[in-house]
Amino acid sequence: MGPAHRLSRALGSLPAPTHRTLTSSRLTSILPFQMQGGTDAGERRATAGADFLDVLTDVRSRRVSLTESCADAITAAISGGAYPAGTQLPPESQLAANLGVSRATLREALRQLQHAGLITRRHGRGTFVAKRPIRKDLNHNFGITAMIRSGGYRPGVRGLVCRQEPAGRELAQSLGLMPTEPVTVIERVRLADDRPVVWSRDAIRRELFDVEDSDLLSGEDASLYGLLRKLHDVTVYRGVAELSPIAANVALANQLEIRRGAPLLRIKQVDYDGSGTAIVCSVEYHVSDWISFTLERVGPGAAVGP
Repeated sequence: MGPAHRLSRALGSLPAPTHRTLTSSRLTSILPFQMQGGTDAGERRATAGADFLDVLTDVRSRRVSLTESCADAITAAISGGAYPAGTQLPPESQLAANLGVSRATLREALRQLQHAGLITRRHGRGTFVAKRPIRKDLNHNFGITAMIRSGGYRPGVRGLVCRQEPAGRELAQSLGLMPTEPVTVIERVRLADDRPVVWSRDAIRRELFDVEDSDLLSGEDASLYGLLRKLHDVTVYRGVAELSPIAANVALANQLEIRRGAPLLRIKQVDYDGSGTAIVCSVEYHVSDWISFTLERVGPGAAVGP
């Protein structure tokens, strides 16, 4: 009995392939076995693993990248429902053993999937199937709470710190204050279904937000924009933002549960009310694999010559 038929027998419902090639469907068939129970589960794992090793020559002879084949297999397993969104994949050692590849090959495959946004890797916690990304339209100025909720997630807050301090030279320039004038500073981790996605630091004119008001930011409805409307009937009409990519330092990595050096998008923004007065200066650090940004760019139109 050939490898394709032995693998088909192990799977039960999958038909035998016509050609002996390492397809994503064959690799995928190996992945879910560690999720299955029953007295014959171990036998099926062993049979499938042996079949996988038996077709490695096909990979080499056909010059198919083993890394890409592993990535395709995991992708197919996720798409097929073996690992639903938000669930944790097996440990690297177990996943590599199930696929019959080295951990180095598996890690490269996982790196490709992370880059594609299919999985997320949390430092010290493991690898998880990514949920759909939160999308933030940079053409419109709305808060992080609204952004998270619009993605279908439950917003939350962790590590809330609120204090008053002198504005300092740079912040005073942004808000039109004297450097010695006090501002209220709010630092917090923003959560989407309990997953850290943004660390933010907001500096607000003290007359608009006091330290005593910080308790109002601890619940699910933690929108600073909403509180400014509620407390002072102040509405943010526009914002001017600067975007820059950075690598997470130790402090940000710990706050956002990512590895040190992971890419983040830094957004520094000054918000203005209807009279043109600067009221909030914010710095946000967005986790890159959970938030997708869109920006409409207007073409040069008639300015382009024939």
